[in-house]
Amino acid sequence: MSSTISYRLSGIALIIGSVLAISYYVSSAFISGPFPQALAGPVAVIGSLTGFIGSVLVLLGLPGVYTRQAKAAGILGLLGFLCVWYVTLFHGVLIPFTSVTIVPVIVTDPAAQHLLAAGPLTSFDPFNYVSIVGETVGFLLLAIATLRARVFPRWVAWLLIATLVLNAASFVPFFPDPLGNIAAQVGYLAMAGFGYALLKPSRRESVEVQQSLAEAEART
Repeated sequence: MSSTISYRLSGIALIIGSVLAISYYVSSAFISGPFPQALAGPVAVIGSLTGFIGSVLVLLGLPGVYTRQAKAAGILGLLGFLCVWYVTLFHGVLIPFTSVTIVPVIVTDPAAQHLLAAGPLTSFDPFNYVSIVGETVGFLLLAIATLRARVFPRWVAWLLIATLVLNAASFVPFFPDPLGNIAAQVGYLAMAGFGYALLKPSRRESVEVQQSLAEAEART
């Protein structure tokens, strides 16, 4: 498989996955009903399943982002990629997966509902703390590496930085609850931006195509 096809497949995965992941976070605003029964409702379960599928696609597409700018991005790009990959794995894959498979079982069992008394998935708190650090460091490093590499559009890197700002703002007490997931949505919008850029040939590939056309014309 040529690199051009691989990049385009990565781009398609990032775009489709990001759209599904964003819809997952948007759907969370429509979850209603008494706690914890609402966690097993159709909106919550279907939304989590959508987010799981979308984030898996994003994970499959992210390596294309790294390899496209690997030489220019350097170690910052690698560290940023690894951190963002982990954050996506935890928040986008692991949590929605347990929300689809484990949480509904606990909700339907009165004897086990106390496990959700402090909030869903509190046993993942240690991983969540690592994710918070990884999100801060990863998005910042990836944004810096992207700006320095000049391979992807600069607005994608600025969306990553906007994700950090919005995520920090979400911890402010008076931050509107309906906008609690806005940082994640902007982050996935940046992933879609990477995917859109991957659909286009790189400068090197464009030069190679032009050289091939020139050689073909010379032969004729």
